[in-house]
Amino acid sequence: MSNDSIAVEIIEVSKRYGYLQALKSVSLRIKEGEFLVFSGPNGAGKTTLLKIIATHISPSSGTVKIFGADALKGSETRRRIGLVTHDSFLYDELSVRENLLFYARLFGAEEEDFLDTIEFFGLKRWYNVRVKQLSHGLRKRADIIRALIHNPDLILLDEPFAGLDAKTCDVLVNYFKSQEGKGKTLLISSHSLEWSKRICNKGILLDKGEIVGEMAF
Repeated sequence: MSNDSIAVEIIEVSKRYGYLQALKSVSLRIKEGEFLVFSGPNGAGKTTLLKIIATHISPSSGTVKIFGADALKGSETRRRIGLVTHDSFLYDELSVRENLLFYARLFGAEEEDFLDTIEFFGLKRWYNVRVKQLSHGLRKRADIIRALIHNPDLILLDEPFAGLDAKTCDVLVNYFKSQEGKGKTLLISSHSLEWSKRICNKGILLDKGEIVGEMAF
């Protein structure tokens, strides 16, 4: 991987929901290995931009390339992405272990592939507990492990610190700091610059659907 390899290229991307212009001709290049946070007020377009990069929604216009490939074409690009949103992708009635094994099978992974991550996130004690019995913080930890289970190259976190206690925030920070220099690219959408700055080396400030500034941490 060269230092100039591009993980995400966004070219004149706009998104409209009816009369609402969520993004306005956004262009951005993100290098492989960068840890970056999208910041800005409510309605700035942070989550919309993250979901477009994740291929969960399509732009109204413009182009998105992930590792050089059109983000909207082909499942191979999507398999390189791990996404955590406000909405958990875990099944309430299944245990943490059952959920993770389900997703592991989808990606051809094995249980031993994520046992170390379970240990790091302090979930061993709750491994066989049903997800609906977990606190918000423990559920978030499990959902992040779910997103990492296929060893994605591009990790997307939407408001990962929202509603979490300081201990859980510390766990998240420590884990992602441990991933620096391993070829991963991390994009966070967050109001919480205090926590994001402990992980990220760069910030993009959005307002009213446009990029209005950059920040180096």
